[in-house]
Amino acid sequence: MNIVIRAGGVGSRLWPVSREHHAKQFHALTSEKTMLQEAVDRVQPIAAMNDIFISTQAAGAALVQEQCPDIPVENIIVEPARKDTAAAIGLESIMIYKQNPEAIVASLGSDHSVRRVGEFQRMIQLAEEFVRRHPEYIIPIGIRPTQPDSGYGYIQYGEVLDTLEGKNLWKVKRFTEKPSVEEAKRFLQEENFLWNANMFVWKVSTILDLYKQHLPQMYEQLMQIHVALGTPQQQEVIERVYPTLQQIAVDYAIIEKTENIAAMSADIGWNDIGDWARLKDELADSELDNVVIGAEHLGIKTRNTLIYNNTDAKKMIVTIGVENMVIVETEDALLICDKYHSAEVKDVVQKLHDRKKDHLL
Repeated sequence: MNIVIRAGGVGSRLWPVSREHHAKQFHALTSEKTMLQEAVDRVQPIAAMNDIFISTQAAGAALVQEQCPDIPVENIIVEPARKDTAAAIGLESIMIYKQNPEAIVASLGSDHSVRRVGEFQRMIQLAEEFVRRHPEYIIPIGIRPTQPDSGYGYIQYGEVLDTLEGKNLWKVKRFTEKPSVEEAKRFLQEENFLWNANMFVWKVSTILDLYKQHLPQMYEQLMQIHVALGTPQQQEVIERVYPTLQQIAVDYAIIEKTENIAAMSADIGWNDIGDWARLKDELADSELDNVVIGAEHLGIKTRNTLIYNNTDAKKMIVTIGVENMVIVETEDALLICDKYHSAEVKDVVQKLHDRKKDHLL
């Protein structure tokens, strides 16, 4: 099996630490290792190093080589422009297809926390076997919801397609992206919904057939790149064609339109470190506890607060009468926000972009 770790995102909800030139997956947020290093470590026991690929933006290529020196340089797939996940997965797919048209691929994120690593590895291997049994299917690995979270996408499943080692493979009925709170509560009660963890396993020829069906223009452009792979023109063609690809998420363009899709559920201690609130809750023993990183903290009547100092100065930070707050300091920016509004940090990044504050992005 080939494994592709997607490391091309910006992580704008974790600004001001996550920046375009040094995105969140290249930071150590949940342990002493960076999130990318953790992602590679998780799959090393089940894949040879030559079968692990990392897909990233041009700005991240040097960081990938620095942080993951054992990954072959030719396995670092560099996206020359930011064109969303359909283009990125298309590029990685044709590169793997060129090497092995029969390859089974696990396409995984680099910005997740997984506490039950052994079970995660077992789920990836089970999904691989399910794909061998049902090569026409693509398989998302979902997470059983523990709360009505409206920040996640949801997968509704129906009848059982197959069973292996006590694990069911369910036919997917539909996807719902970031439902309302009321919908999320209903999904939790109905018990046939999973959080979409954006972990997929598929046969590379199957996903490319879906590009041909649902994104025919992009498919033709990808085939132009495919012809040039392994030739002296490879880089020139990638840099010329890739920026012209449609900018669209693979979920909307292909996944949600696919009939042959079946889901598994995985109890792997998963968390998407998508914003400061999720990072704080991942690191705290309870919601009321404070989390302090990179600073000395004196808190009086302070609860449910994240304090993150990302500067060289080891500061004493004092908070009095503070609850549900996020305080993040870097060398050039200071973020203070209500924890429950931390997802709106993405809007701040857009406003900085609109104001041409490029040095802060």
